[in-house]
Amino acid sequence: MVCRASEKTRQRRRWDFYDAIKRIMIYASLKDFLNKLRQNCLLLARHGETDWNALGLIQGQQDRPLSSKGFLQRKNLFFHLRSLPLAKIYTSALQRTIQTAQPLSDEKKIPIAIVPELNEVKLGVFEGEHKIDFSDDYSAKLYKEFLRDEINVTLPGGGENLKTVYDRIQKPLQAISDSVAQKGHVLVVAHRNINKMLIKSLLGLEFEAGYRVEHRNNWLYIFAPQRREIYLMKIKSPVGDVEILPGYEEID
Repeated sequence: MVCRASEKTRQRRRWDFYDAIKRIMIYASLKDFLNKLRQNCLLLARHGETDWNALGLIQGQQDRPLSSKGFLQRKNLFFHLRSLPLAKIYTSALQRTIQTAQPLSDEKKIPIAIVPELNEVKLGVFEGEHKIDFSDDYSAKLYKEFLRDEINVTLPGGGENLKTVYDRIQKPLQAISDSVAQKGHVLVVAHRNINKMLIKSLLGLEFEAGYRVEHRNNWLYIFAPQRREIYLMKIKSPVGDVEILPGYEEID
């Protein structure tokens, strides 16, 4: 059975879309936008698409490389951040984040600070399963239960929930925030669920609101700590004007 959005939901999404268009700010470069903010910022990127992302496989902490599309997304991110005066670059210990950050590290001669606590959420025995075509009915039922409450439910085989992830990112987030305050703009390349919890913590959101934060592979969030505001840049190409949207977007 295909679930279809109600007319009210579709109308709300249309209103959200048109409201977003009205709020978009256009700049010649990301550097111009940061100069306008006049403060050190945290730049929060997600790794480029991986081979398993492309195949629709559940990834978790499996150490998968970027796909060809992921390398293109890395290129786009590189050229928008190339001219920025970055003070530090942080990644998780998984190769997809390191691969995404490596060109900037090499270009700017800034060593990557690898932080295992920024690794993606563990998804236990489901890592490697297809997101739709499960091996058996039990697996399909269990994973659907997890998706209904990712904040509290853990999967067998050492899985984590978002509360666990939130707790383990607090110490590195403090070090990252100190780097921003003391040294300058800082780039963090991490994972979808990790970034949800980083944004939750930075903005002081409740867990449900943090869970609903979306972060796609070609998006960059900019957090301005003095204002305690966040902005979203959707990176579509390596050159051209940049569109900045205040706030964050939510999952569909």
